[in-house]
Amino acid sequence: MLATILKQRRLELNLTQQAVADQLHTTRQTISNWETGKNLPDVPLLIAISDLYALSLDTMLKSDSQYVQKVTTDYQLINQSKKQRHLDYALVAVILLLIATPFLANWLKTDFSDRLLTIIIIAITTVLVILSYYRSKSFFPSIPGTRPPLFVPRTFGVGLTINPNHPLGKLLWLTILLILIGSIVWGSL
Repeated sequence: MLATILKQRRLELNLTQQAVADQLHTTRQTISNWETGKNLPDVPLLIAISDLYALSLDTMLKSDSQYVQKVTTDYQLINQSKKQRHLDYALVAVILLLIATPFLANWLKTDFSDRLLTIIIIAITTVLVILSYYRSKSFFPSIPGTRPPLFVPRTFGVGLTINPNHPLGKLLWLTILLILIGSIVWGSL
């Protein structure tokens, strides 16, 4: 186990927890938590520990499947968080565009007919629905072996929304999308 390896190697090198903490720019309590298995160092600190203790990463990692699982889980959470952040930025941009469209049309003094402006707004709303679907899908992931509820709390604001991970929920989201696309097509005829 990594905790045991860290403690043994520190003692072999005749280092105190405080000396290691000073070298790694952390606290003595952090070193203690690593050595008791309460916490595990992140990857950059593990590399610094490898250098300080003259231990290979291979030696440290192969001994602790729990640490490998923690790193894998952390990596997945970071990637998911990045995807959600990009999705949030896209949602904000589309909402701002939706709000700004009538004002821009008026400010630019373009000859938009009411019909064309309506089509543009419905098209932007369609993009908003698609992004909202993926945001809701990632916010309420499906759990294998369980049936998700049809309605879940909204990711933004107060109230409920349709769960895109529920079979009927997917159908309802698709129906909303098809209605919007149909409105665009009908409006352009």
